[in-house]
Amino acid sequence: MGSRRISPELDNALGFNIYRVALLFRKELMKALSDYRMTPEQWQVMQTLWSTEGQLTQNDVAHLTLRDKHTVSRILARLERDGWIKKHPHPTDARAYIVAPTDQAKTLRHEVPSKLHRHFADILSELGTGEAEELLYLLKKLRHRLGDIS
Repeated sequence: MGSRRISPELDNALGFNIYRVALLFRKELMKALSDYRMTPEQWQVMQTLWSTEGQLTQNDVAHLTLRDKHTVSRILARLERDGWIKKHPHPTDARAYIVAPTDQAKTLRHEVPSKLHRHFADILSELGTGEAEELLYLLKKLRHRLGDIS
């Protein structure tokens, strides 16, 4: 029977820890978003639309969320079906369309992030303000080093 413990080698590996935290963070996001019947991936798209005033093309959404166009297409289809977004023709490109939050979704622009903040406050409280700010700083620095947009 195998061990149910993480080996010291893995426990001290940066990549393993970053990936594992991302998986655990996603599980917590799923819990926090359950009242909205929204997945973490859908939340990422909605947060992107809310933060950019919601006038993006599908390609813009793919670029900003680091997702491929096919995946974004599926996410947008579900968001549209569930009443979170609406699509309308692009004014100058007949092949594209503009994605925007619905009026209903706009009313939740501050509620959803606020709920997530409250949900994660307890988890992050163990770090303390200084460590939480340092963690955010280091994550942004690593994202930048990996070629992410600012």
